[in-house]
Amino acid sequence: MIYIYDDGVHSNAHVQIAINMVYPAIDVRFCSVSMILDGCLDHTQLLIIPGGADLYNCEKLNGTGNQIIRDFVAQGGSYLGTCAGAYYGCAALDWNKREIDGSRELAFYQGQATGPVYDWIENKNNIYDGSWIYAAELQLSNGEKFLTQYNGGPIFKEDHECEVIARYNDLGTQPPAIIGGQFGEGKYILSSPHIENFGHLLSDRLYKHLNKSYNREKDQIDKLLRHEQAQKDFFKSIINQLL
Repeated sequence: MIYIYDDGVHSNAHVQIAINMVYPAIDVRFCSVSMILDGCLDHTQLLIIPGGADLYNCEKLNGTGNQIIRDFVAQGGSYLGTCAGAYYGCAALDWNKREIDGSRELAFYQGQATGPVYDWIENKNNIYDGSWIYAAELQLSNGEKFLTQYNGGPIFKEDHECEVIARYNDLGTQPPAIIGGQFGEGKYILSSPHIENFGHLLSDRLYKHLNKSYNREKDQIDKLLRHEQAQKDFFKSIINQLL
């Protein structure tokens, strides 16, 4: 079984849909903070903390909740953090030039996550006015390249204690975009981009109504659609590593 953390604020139904597409036989469910405190992780191999906002995770999970998650991974479980979940899995973060910063309790990766990538945001002078969706090019360690969705995720620093699974090829320094490693007996993977958000899933949720960024987002999604199979194959490989 796979559990996806539901903070009660953000919709992440697409994560369940994406897993069901690439692994239709796997039982995928959502869990809440009270379920984690009641021991639901005793019955799963993989916990996913998806996109949203890190501070909501801190408010509910700091203390006992985070210790349960750390113990779960240390004892052989797996953790996948995407976007906000990737920030949350680091020892520290710096969001929007210290608008949000400080240490974090999970600390699977001992470095800092820094974001967003301003050049990929529609309005870099006021990041909350406009879209964050961008078709970013990933480069894997085997040289394979494809586009996937960026939506405000972090940049990681080089660290010999973690594996660099993919880099952002669009940025000159090719910084790590997806990293992973061992934590005790378990594994973690932190992904800056939304590797689970395939192009057609984004297209399904794209509306013109009250969306001043519609044309920009449609252009980026059209680019992602051309790389959908490569993205699905990669996402399946990531899930496979964690099960």
